Amino acid sequence: MEKGIKVIITFGILVFLIAFLYLFSDWFSKATGYIVGEDPDNYLAKCLTRTGVMLYVSKSCPDCDIQKSLFGNSAVSYLNYTDCGTGGSCRDLEGLPAWKINGTVYYGIKTLSHLRELSGCLK
Repeated sequence: MEKGIKVIITFGILVFLIAFLYLFSDWFSKATGYIVGEDPDNYLAKCLTRTGVMLYVSKSCPDCDIQKSLFGNSAVSYLNYTDCGTGGSCRDLEGLPAWKINGTVYYGIKTLSHLRELSGCLK
């Protein structure tokens, strides 16, 4: 075979493999809801929001800051939370931080693994 034809065939195979890997990773992320290489904390925060979990916090609550910091700066932005100090609907709550998961309210700081179990956002 000519050298030019070999180069074209090799290039075609590489393009095919790259396209296949892209389409597979796209399908995988849609089928599982997990983006390949995604940070587990980001995945948990997105899953909690997707399943309707609500976190109730206040700026004057040190435990609330600890709870949010467990997620890290990037993941906490995905959480669905209400600041009770700015007119949030927190009258019925006995304390903060509070998690409302599947209609049940859980009080206090929860570890990320405990939140995975409570919410069903397992990975």
